[in-house]
Order: sequence, then C-alpha cells, then structure tokens
Amino acid sequence: MLINFSNHPYEIWIEKQKEAAKQYGEVVDFPFPQITPDMDTEDLRKIVQECVEKIEAMKPTAVMAAGEFTFIFMLVDKLLQDGIKVMCTCSQRRTIERKLPDGSNEKTSIFVFERFRDYDYFTKRGEA
Repeated sequence: MLINFSNHPYEIWIEKQKEAAKQYGEVVDFPFPQITPDMDTEDLRKIVQECVEKIEAMKPTAVMAAGEFTFIFMLVDKLLQDGIKVMCTCSQRRTIERKLPDGSNEKTSIFVFERFRDYDYFTKRGEA
C-alpha cells in the first residue's frame, strides 16, 4: 500500500503518476493536517507523532509525502528512522507569466509528473 500524505488526492493524479504508484499496491489518501504559521516546533512534533502512529499502524509499503516544509521534514525524518520508505513526486514545472492591465504579474504553473524520488539522509546513519 502507498499512503498519499499530501493535499493532492489520488483521484486527481495524472495517469502516469497512478501507473508509477501501482508497484506499491493500493493508494490510500491520508488527510493532511492543517499546519498554521502560529504553530511552534512542539506543536508540530505532537502532530507528527500522531500522524506517524496512524501511518505505521496501516503498515504501508511506502509513503508519498509532500506539504508544509518544516512539518514534512520532521515527519519524513521520523518515518525514515522507523524504517518506512518515504518519497516525493518529481515534476517538470511549466510556467507562464503575463502582465495584467493593472501592471501586476500573473504566474501560472503546470506541474507534469515525471517520477517518484526517495527521501534519504545526506549522510547515512552511522557514517561520519
């Protein structure tokens, strides 16, 4: 089973991404928590711990994790320490910018899925 831990439900994934996910079995969406700017590190740790416990109880083959950076960093670190495979999507970004009549700029980004990439530590645990 692949747990989709993001704000992008499986049902809106493009076919190429769904096809790549098949090697992990069924894809299950896991609700991404509301992370607000006023939360401190301890608030995040509590939410990470709750999420990790629920995720690990589901016994996934892998977790696709994407979202608020500091929260995801903590979640990925904990899951990797616990021996869970964690990955993210790799996409090509196609951006279109145009100047609006009021002088402001509008930017539209289209993300085209290419593959999954594993999260990994810069230095393997136990290495210097």
